[in-house]
Amino acid sequence: MAVETRFPRWADSPPQFLIWELDELIFPLLFFVIFLPMRNLIPGIVLGVISMRLYRRAKEKLPTFWYLHYLWIWGVWVPKGKKTLMPKGYISIYRE
Repeated sequence: MAVETRFPRWADSPPQFLIWELDELIFPLLFFVIFLPMRNLIPGIVLGVISMRLYRRAKEKLPTFWYLHYLWIWGVWVPKGKKTLMPKGYISIYRE
């Protein structure tokens, strides 16, 4: 006999603070901390909200972990744990 189990709909969603996801909330907080010593909090918060909205749009349109892909292309980040030899991300022509 099968037992009915109810699984929450949002169990695998990213963590949230009020109405924002935490990765989106990083931008306003970052600009707040950067502009705090300069005593220009209003421009910092405005820039943070604008960057948060741009990030949200990019996150909706692009695939998951798109930022890691761009960091790899620009040569900033190299994935660890790969057993195969991978060319650098900025190399566009690769011959074996």
